[in-house]
This record gives sequence, structure tokens and C-alpha cells, in this order.
Amino acid sequence: MREAENLAGRLVRFLFLCGVIAVALASGGCSPSVDMQGARDLLGNFNSLLRDKMSVDYDPPDYDGPPLAELPTYKMGDAYTYSSGRTETVAEIQDDRIVWRNDLRSEFERYRNFVLPTAVTRTENGEITRTFDAPPDVLWPLIPGTRRQISSVISVRMHGQNSERLFRREWVCTVNGSEQVEVRFGAFDAVKISCERYGRGMWRQTRTWYYVSDIGHYVRRVDRFRGRESRDVELLSIQQGLDGMSRNAKRALYDLEQQTLERMPSGKPASWRSSEGDVTVTMTVTRTMQTEAGQFCRTFRQEVQGNGTQRLVPGLACRTWNGRWVRL
Repeated sequence: MREAENLAGRLVRFLFLCGVIAVALASGGCSPSVDMQGARDLLGNFNSLLRDKMSVDYDPPDYDGPPLAELPTYKMGDAYTYSSGRTETVAEIQDDRIVWRNDLRSEFERYRNFVLPTAVTRTENGEITRTFDAPPDVLWPLIPGTRRQISSVISVRMHGQNSERLFRREWVCTVNGSEQVEVRFGAFDAVKISCERYGRGMWRQTRTWYYVSDIGHYVRRVDRFRGRESRDVELLSIQQGLDGMSRNAKRALYDLEQQTLERMPSGKPASWRSSEGDVTVTMTVTRTMQTEAGQFCRTFRQEVQGNGTQRLVPGLACRTWNGRWVRL
């Protein structure tokens, strides 16, 4: 509170000084353009000071409850499809990093902490790498009110070029707290996390995630930019990785999904248990709808228990002309 009061006092003194300077310069016949440039420089310096003061790391002193979520975990073969049309699949797991591949044949590495931007991106044209001044688990476990400042250095190296280009990015990330979020395959209690990016003392971008701990992934990401259109992307479907399962087990899971979507009324669960008894899958349809073209679609929830873990796999599927249900 005292810091905020000091900043407010400095702002008042700054504005008063600007007024005095403007009057003095005008009386002396100075060019208005020079006056405005000087004011812009002073205001830019103050904005930078204000941002630096307000973006220091912060731990909420009054919160004594449990964390809202722990770091997400992934399995080989897990595939996530978004409303942008992009599908990303877990190709490799390396301790705290996940190697993903998308349907454009690009490969990239991200930390399990998705708040940190992509660490390495490899395409047919070159490679982009990022290094951070924060640990891989920065902000986690999620405590509402926690704030961290994160700096990164971006290196861009194109194939056929010996030189590299370097950029610096500054982010201020905050755990905002719990919030209800609704996406196409249902409504969930999510943790809202927002990160603001600054450059030259000015706000440039805000990226907001809605993370659902039961799913272990964010279901929505919203980007707002300075001077260009916002972008809003939802998670449409999750295809869980089945590596390590026998052919019979994979077939049984497929049959469970098809029969549940075709025959079961909304709200009534159907279950499957592996022959070894170590994996149980319960599937429940949550909503049935029909498109303008007459195609039936259903949202569903799959609860997967096994090996001491439990995960929720929601999704949206539509019935094709041959009677088969396909996830979107």
C-alpha cells in the first residue's frame, strides 16, 4: 500500500512538473513539437518506472488454502485438437520438457509449464530457441494472487544463414484464481492465468489461459494484442495415448466409445475394465445436439483410472453417414 501511495505521489508531482514546464516553454516561444516530444519522453520513462515497480514478484500473504493445481502430466501419443484446426501430439517426454508434433510436420519443445513460451521450434526453414531467467516450474503450484516477472531471450537461426537474430521479451504473469469456463464440450471449473508482455515501457500483449486440473491441460487460450485483432482458441477434443495397450484393449475401448455414443442416453455411464484389472474407463454422454444439416453430435466425458492416476478426457463427436462416431 505504501509503495502504491508513493507512486501516486510521484505521478502527481510528475504531472504538475509537466504543466509548469509546458507553461514556461510556451512563454519562451519554444516549438510545440519540442514540448510534446519532451513530454512523451518523460511519460515513457515514468511508464517504465511504474511497470518495473508494479511487476515485482509477489506471493499472496493471506492465502492459506491448498494450491489450485499442480503441474500437468502427459502421456505418449496424447493428441489435442483446437478450434484453430491444429492438432498437437505428444511425440516424446523428456523430464520437464515435452516434444510435440503438429499436423504441419513442425516439431517443438515446451515445458510442462505451458505458461512459458515454446522453448524450441524446428521447421523446414530453421530453428527458434528461447532461454528464460525463471525456473521451469515458475508460478506452480498455482496459488491465487501469485505474480512473477519472466524474461526470455529469443534466438532465430534460419537454414543457410550463419548469423542469428536475438530478441528479448518481458512477461508479467499472475495466477488470477478460479473461474467457470464453458467450451464446446462442456463447462468446467478452471484456474485463470494471465501473462502481460511489455516492450519499451508499453503493454504489447496479454495471454490468458483457462486450465482445468482434472483434464491436465488448458481448455481455452485468449490473446489480446496492441494494434491488432485478438485471438481466442478452444480445446475441441483429446485423443488419449494408447501406447502400451494390447490390440484387444484398444479394440474394447473403441467399442465402448462407439456403443456409448450410439445407444446410451445422456447422463447414464458405461464402463470398461481391462482384463488385468489395472485400468478402468467410464464414459458418460453429457449432451446431444443436431446440426443444421441434420447430423447428430454428442459431448462426453471419459474418466480413466489406472496405475494410481486419474484423468478426465472430455470430447465432442459427430455421427457420420455410415453410422460411426468421429471425434472433432
